[in-house]
Amino acid sequence: MHDLSGKKGFIFDLDGVVYIGKTPIEGARETLAHIREIGGKVRFLTNNAADSRDYHVRKLGSMGICCEINEVITSSQGVAIYLKDRYGTGKCFVIGEEGFVGELRQQGFRVVEGKEGERADFVAVGVDSGFTYEKLTIALRAVKNGARFIAANPDVSRPGEEGLDPAAGAMIAALEAASGVKPEVVIGKPNPMLFEIAVKGMGLRRNQVATVGDRIDTDIVGGNRFNLYTILVLTGITKRGDLRGLKGEERPKLVLDSVADLKGLL
Repeated sequence: MHDLSGKKGFIFDLDGVVYIGKTPIEGARETLAHIREIGGKVRFLTNNAADSRDYHVRKLGSMGICCEINEVITSSQGVAIYLKDRYGTGKCFVIGEEGFVGELRQQGFRVVEGKEGERADFVAVGVDSGFTYEKLTIALRAVKNGARFIAANPDVSRPGEEGLDPAAGAMIAALEAASGVKPEVVIGKPNPMLFEIAVKGMGLRRNQVATVGDRIDTDIVGGNRFNLYTILVLTGITKRGDLRGLKGEERPKLVLDSVADLKGLL
């Protein structure tokens, strides 16, 4: 049984839910269009800290999915907001990609590299396809010199078109192991911060919002902690065999084979 009555807002994870890599999930476009047609509000919330919100808008548009920049929330955006609200300004050394760097610069932070990075105020870590020993060394020295260690998200892997790829959690674990220091905060799901940004942006109450994801440990746990209606789809990380023995905040309210199946329930 499902209880989607009264749900006016839907928060969708992206990779593994709306698409996998460059390939859209069959039926995702139609489900999202239907939600808008019946007056529902949509947000796309991703732990992906690599790509800019503009990039996500363009990528979704190329798949025929309408999206505005304010409808996309990323963990890199969350890091930038957190640092701005708590510390105001400073120098950041970034293990991450251009989307992450761009969000920090938009909030007024100076992004530094090389030897200057060793004296940064903050070390911000997300997924980095160019992760190197040199970057790890600079980050290690910065943290040992007192830089605050901020992590974008805990995902250790992400679905790719040819299988699993390493994600931010792998880079975070490397710095944590080298430095002996844990991150001050991990911004992405299951931290409720990004869900809070999404719900406030829609102008809705929590009991009016459902969240759709493919990961138990981030999407479902995070949504349950924020008291949202949680929907798990089986097109990404989690498979049906993984559902056995789930307890408490790990249990989704509804399990669907695909986001395409949501349309028929609305």
